[in-house]
Amino acid sequence: MSSTLDTYRKNTKKSARIFERSKKLHINGVSHNIRFFEPYPFVTKSARGKHLIDVDGNKYTDYWMGHWSLILGHAAPKVAEKVKKQIQDCWMHGTVNENTIEFSEIIQKAVPVAEKIRYVSTGTEATMYATRIARAKTRKKIIAKIEGGWHGYTTDLLKSVNYPFDQSESAGLIDEDHIISIPYNNLEKSISILESVKNNLAGVIIEPLLGGAGCIPATKEYLSGIQEFVHNNNSLFILDEIVTGFRFRFGCLYKTMDLDPDIVTLGKIVGGGFPIGVIC
Repeated sequence: MSSTLDTYRKNTKKSARIFERSKKLHINGVSHNIRFFEPYPFVTKSARGKHLIDVDGNKYTDYWMGHWSLILGHAAPKVAEKVKKQIQDCWMHGTVNENTIEFSEIIQKAVPVAEKIRYVSTGTEATMYATRIARAKTRKKIIAKIEGGWHGYTTDLLKSVNYPFDQSESAGLIDEDHIISIPYNNLEKSISILESVKNNLAGVIIEPLLGGAGCIPATKEYLSGIQEFVHNNNSLFILDEIVTGFRFRFGCLYKTMDLDPDIVTLGKIVGGGFPIGVIC
């Protein structure tokens, strides 16, 4: 291990110097926790295809691909061509435009449950608004999520994110009483917990594949059982496909599991890696 670190340090001297500057400006020297690793992260200069190039000229095969959003690779020519053309016209309309309508038609074709669509800037905002829609529609307050489920940095869902580790996600949460957690792929226990709050249950939000907790797939029986309970209770079944949408197929996973979610959320992959969130 020491020889590997020595080699890394030897080949990333410029990254080390630049990272010292970053440490003066950012928490732990990074703008997102996941970007830090020991002894220090390399500093990326450019990227193309499946490779990252750092400021020292080292080339890395990228298995992370921009939070999994760059399924076409870095600087994909077709995406770059479209972006360049749009930038020449305008990059912020602030008004109704045909681009949005054409884009929504594509989303609706790929995600048939998307009867109506609303756009936001991030996946976090998409899940945040999805839970608020559930509360507004049902006039109930409690949202259930999965232990270990990550739906972005929203106070509506920031609970039991680091399961099974017993640590607080944020000292800034004040309304945790209206967020409950249920165990993944344990239908009997999950239903028992939901039963105990059913009179005030606005909805359940689930990922068909638990992204932040190790890419664990949900069983079809589990998702179907949760959906059946939620719909019988006149609550909303929210499927967070920010991680799974457009990565396994053109569209979402819910269709392969015979599910009928009330709301589906999508993230930056539908924007080719650019910041976007979609509430379907």
